[in-house]
Amino acid sequence: MDLIVIAGVIIIAVGNYMFTAWFIKYARLRRITDVPTERSSHSIPTPRGGGIGFVLISLIAFILYFAWMGLLSSSIYLTMLITLSAIACLGWFDDRRDLSQIIRFTIQVAAAASVIFFVEGLDTFFVPYASTISLGVFSPFLGLLWITGVTNIYNFMDGVDGIASIQALSASAGWMIFGYLWNEPILIVINLIVFASVAGFLVYNWAPARIFMGDVGSIFLGFFFAIMPFLAAAIAEERTVGFTLWIGALLIWPFLFDSSFTLLRRFMKGENVFQAHRTHLYQRLNIAGWPHSTISTLYLIFSFLCLIIALVFTHEESFIQILLLITLLVLSLIYILAVQRVEKKI
Repeated sequence: MDLIVIAGVIIIAVGNYMFTAWFIKYARLRRITDVPTERSSHSIPTPRGGGIGFVLISLIAFILYFAWMGLLSSSIYLTMLITLSAIACLGWFDDRRDLSQIIRFTIQVAAAASVIFFVEGLDTFFVPYASTISLGVFSPFLGLLWITGVTNIYNFMDGVDGIASIQALSASAGWMIFGYLWNEPILIVINLIVFASVAGFLVYNWAPARIFMGDVGSIFLGFFFAIMPFLAAAIAEERTVGFTLWIGALLIWPFLFDSSFTLLRRFMKGENVFQAHRTHLYQRLNIAGWPHSTISTLYLIFSFLCLIIALVFTHEESFIQILLLITLLVLSLIYILAVQRVEKKI
């Protein structure tokens, strides 16, 4: 079985590498390009929608794996496949036709609600020292807020070459480690599939990017990592979503923190938080002159640090858990100050 998995990973990575090379030519021919605007972080028209490669390959690999394991009849994995497919289709059509916010929001909420209903619900939340607290009537609303919020945050953070890809590699690697520690091979394999397929795409997405993943890729990855705590709790039955949510948040903390801080900052300044902008921390670094590769590498290091914190968090007592969270918050605030200092040097 190990040899089959290894062979599958190689096929997935190489397959998407070859598919992306073909899609770059196809996108140029069909003029599926991202034309620079005043909000863009690039200066030349670049093919977009390349995420369709790792989306299709991941979905096909999921189906084959679930069929091999006899899991296609399970509501958990059927829901996973259907909702991921729906989100991917939403992203693809949005890349081509710029769908309205109502359509995007409706489909995202429907997909999120399906996960909460058919996979696992967010009934309680783990709090250090307080153990678990019941969320009561707020349970479904908080679950919807998490899934739709993370999905869109991931989309917002896909603004410089390679950043969304390396975050996907880091987060999927983290979930693989937890799958290994919990002895849950299904959790390992589904994340290994995403890791391998995105790795094949990253070759062309790293700075200077020859193609962008587009909404089809970014909201697919955002939704995947948003529902991963729910899937993990359903797969590892002795764990609850209220606990795995901490892991999910820590593994994508660089994206969560950047977006949350930027949203709060814009709100406090009286700006329209729904209007497109270039004020994320990573965008401010780019405006200050930092190259895409340096910014993405910085976020990779940040993600790796968060992975270590997540691993320690799940194996320590409440005091250490709180200390870890405080440490992460302090490091995040230091990052804000560092960005401000870089801007002052312009």
